[in-house]
Amino acid sequence: MREPLERLFLREKPVLAIMAVGEIEHAYAALVAKRIDSTFPHTCNIFRELEAQGLIKSRPEGRINYLELTARGKSVVKALQGLSELLQRPDAMRQRLERLRQLACHAEGQNATLRLGPLRRDLAKLKSQGDVLLERDAEELDTMIASIVCG
Repeated sequence: MREPLERLFLREKPVLAIMAVGEIEHAYAALVAKRIDSTFPHTCNIFRELEAQGLIKSRPEGRINYLELTARGKSVVKALQGLSELLQRPDAMRQRLERLRQLACHAEGQNATLRLGPLRRDLAKLKSQGDVLLERDAEELDTMIASIVCG
């Protein structure tokens, strides 16, 4: 019985296995099993499921079945790499946005305009980072600052 792809990719070993196939030039089950610290039978089960889902294909050469990503498999690996990078990197830009928000909330009086003007330049940099959520949050803060500055 085939599992839904979402369930397959919410487990560590299948993710590591498909990413290893994408990274190893001449990948085969035993090599990938060793790399991801998994048993050979478990790794073979993962590969059967990945092949059934059309994410990898095997190419027998002699006694070895070499594994390759399909076009769909390459897309999945690219998405998983992006997700992995997003989850692992410290989000300095998000921290910077939070510091700007705190500065904006504490700016009062006539000096508020002088203090908030430079913050808008920093927000413009944050909006150009290519992160849609960060851009949206920076835009909201920029709109709030503009309403204070422009009065």
